[in-house]
Amino acid sequence: MKTHALAAAPSESWTPIPQPPRPRHLTLVPPPTGVGPDQRWIERLTQSVVEVLAGQRSPTTLVSSLSPVVFQALRNPSIDADLRGGQVLSVRAQPLTQDAIEVAAVVGCPARTRAVALRLALRHDRWRCVCVAVL
Repeated sequence: MKTHALAAAPSESWTPIPQPPRPRHLTLVPPPTGVGPDQRWIERLTQSVVEVLAGQRSPTTLVSSLSPVVFQALRNPSIDADLRGGQVLSVRAQPLTQDAIEVAAVVGCPARTRAVALRLALRHDRWRCVCVAVL
């Protein structure tokens, strides 16, 4: 069986285009120094948000650390019984820009281990939580 497309183009007419070399390994870029709040403050904020979501803490205790949108959402949360008694086991904070940080936390709960993600943003010279997600 003969294919016409291959027969129409002679093999000598094709020349490869040289490609620039690709890096073989990814390198980690160190986070910007001096960006973000204290690690201990992030851990306490994450624990407090978990307690609010579990119904064990009033959201008004966090009003200065939450954006207005997150505060309104936490004022009437759907109580997550799985988070009741949860303790933050580990927290990782990754600076995105000079004024934004993403936080990933592992929360040990009696029923199962959960993950909580927060986004912190610098608003009016103060770090505030602008997004919360429980996985």
